[in-house]
Amino acid sequence: MRVVDDFADDILAAWTETQRIYDTARSTRATPAGRAAVEAYLGPLIAARAPLPTMVHKGQTSLARVYMGALTGASRRQVDRVIRREGLVAAARHRPGPCPLDVPVTGRIGGKPWRESLDLGEAADLMRHLGTAAFVVLSYLTGMRLGEVLGLRTGCCSRPRD
Repeated sequence: MRVVDDFADDILAAWTETQRIYDTARSTRATPAGRAAVEAYLGPLIAARAPLPTMVHKGQTSLARVYMGALTGASRRQVDRVIRREGLVAAARHRPGPCPLDVPVTGRIGGKPWRESLDLGEAADLMRHLGTAAFVVLSYLTGMRLGEVLGLRTGCCSRPRD
């Protein structure tokens, strides 16, 4: 119930922001400003040997190209060029870093935020957890059987009146 009541807004906001990032990355075209921005973003991280924005996919750590592109306004090809030129593929495995989403964390546990931030790489997992939690809560509170819950469709329940 805590996931549904207290964390759902954060998880849904993270999912919306994740979708925006992927949409932005797909539609971004190469520009001189984008190239300069991605170099300005990665330059200090490279110089300081700081953690690089990464994601884990199928157990493999890789650079978060989509995240960097959306953050800087660079095209995927521009991001890839800087990554290859600077040899960052190997560095990412040794210096993995977060991809924090620009969404506030409003959910609380004991008066404190439940997370410092939400990350691009975990948005899909959090959505799956939210769906599972909603299923469990709905099943438990209503006493519905599996087939009845799975048969529900979006909009099938009107909002309760005050």
